[in-house]
Amino acid sequence: MGTPPKHRKRKERKERAFSLIELLVALTLLCLLTTLGMPSLGGMLEQRRLDAARDQLATSIRLAREEAISRNQAVVMAPRNGLWSEGWHVFVDSNQNAQLDAGDTLLQEDVAAKVAAIRATGELARYLRYNPMGESERVDGGFLAGTLRLCPASPSQPGRRLIINRVGR
Repeated sequence: MGTPPKHRKRKERKERAFSLIELLVALTLLCLLTTLGMPSLGGMLEQRRLDAARDQLATSIRLAREEAISRNQAVVMAPRNGLWSEGWHVFVDSNQNAQLDAGDTLLQEDVAAKVAAIRATGELARYLRYNPMGESERVDGGFLAGTLRLCPASPSQPGRRLIINRVGR
């Protein structure tokens, strides 16, 4: 018959656990680092939202200008419910009243990115209109220029501006 199996000696492991004091110190350090890092993370996220909203607004402005030139008709970009912060419509303004009516062709409808507010100066608070030459103008044919301001939630953070000049840029 065979030889009896050899019994192997098991190595005894010394298990080590964290003490309550060590866990409390680690938890305190984690809370401290999180508290210090959160404001900068929040500010960075707010700046990214502002950049995204500015790019979204600028893209719609370019679309309105390009469509006015290519269609050889006035194209209007107007805020939804009178507030740029709620979004905007881009449409062919067939009756020249700078309002989206049943007979107008809707080209784009967009919802604004999450920013505290989008404010406009002068006539831009109601609409931005491009003539067939790609120039920004009022409904009565007068000069239209102004600034769209994108405001952050925190007043300590810098906002963004889009300035519309006579040639529509």
